[in-house]
This record gives sequence, structure tokens and C-alpha cells, in this order.
Amino acid sequence: MKLDDVLTFFDVQHPNLPLILLGISIGAAAVLDVTGVFTNCWIRIGKNCTGIVPFDSTEPAWLAVSSWMLFISVGVMVIMIATYIVVIIEIRRRGYHITVRKWLLLIGILFVLNVLLIINPIVVIPCALSNYTNEKLGWSYWLTGIAIGALFLVEFFRIRVKRQCTAT
Repeated sequence: MKLDDVLTFFDVQHPNLPLILLGISIGAAAVLDVTGVFTNCWIRIGKNCTGIVPFDSTEPAWLAVSSWMLFISVGVMVIMIATYIVVIIEIRRRGYHITVRKWLLLIGILFVLNVLLIINPIVVIPCALSNYTNEKLGWSYWLTGIAIGALFLVEFFRIRVKRQCTAT
């Protein structure tokens, strides 16, 4: 039995399951991203932690750019949640009509944008911290990194919902 056969089975038996799982994965990604960005343990110095909020104009440029990219990723996540609500409304109104695909395409574009906005700081911060001796990555960094995994689930379920949208 192939994976595609299993997914087709779920599409036929439980047609709303991919839509529900899309919402759950968007919610999980949003919670992980917001929690990671706004908690105070991005950089750990011994037992003390510091976050990227509030923005400090005296911080190094690499940290300022990384902070702004993560702030923007939270805004993109809010837009993704709003777009998901529009998808729900459209599906309740018309069913899985082909016109829902434009909203799913927007979720896909927001997925790519959000992954890029999160991956850049995830890569830059450890590279820049390697120049300092005592500073390590805190748990907020890892929460934001896990949000990328939840975002890939968003893309997986977005494709499953898009498969159900046909011209009717």
C-alpha cells in the first residue's frame, strides 16, 4: 500500500480532515513562532538569558536584522491565520470549489515567505554567536526552529486541501 493510496482513502472517507489538520498545523506554527519570538531566552550567557524583544538600537546589526525578520514572520503568521479563516468561509459557502485555490495559493506564498523569514535568523544568530565565547543558544531559539517543522506540515495539508478543489 503506497502513501498516495492512504491519502486518497482519507480524502474519500474524511473529506474535511486535511482542512482541519491544515488549521491545526497553522495554529501550532503560529503558537511556536510567537512564543519563540517573544520569550526571553534566545541567547544564554551562563544562567542568564536575553531575548530579542524589546528592540534595542544599540545591539549589533546582525541581531537587529534577525529581530526584525522574526517580528515580520509573526505578522505574516497573522495574515496566514486570516487567510485560513477566509478559506473556511469559502468552503462553507461553496464547498471545495476551484475558486478556493487562489486562497490556498496565498497560504503557499505566505508559507515560503515565513520559512525564509525564520530560517535566515536561525542560521545567522548561531554563526554570529560563534564569535563570542560565553554565549549559547537558548530555548526560544529552538522553539522558533521547531515552528519551521510545523510550517512544512502547513504546506503538506495545503496541498491535500488543494487536491479536493475541483471545478464544480
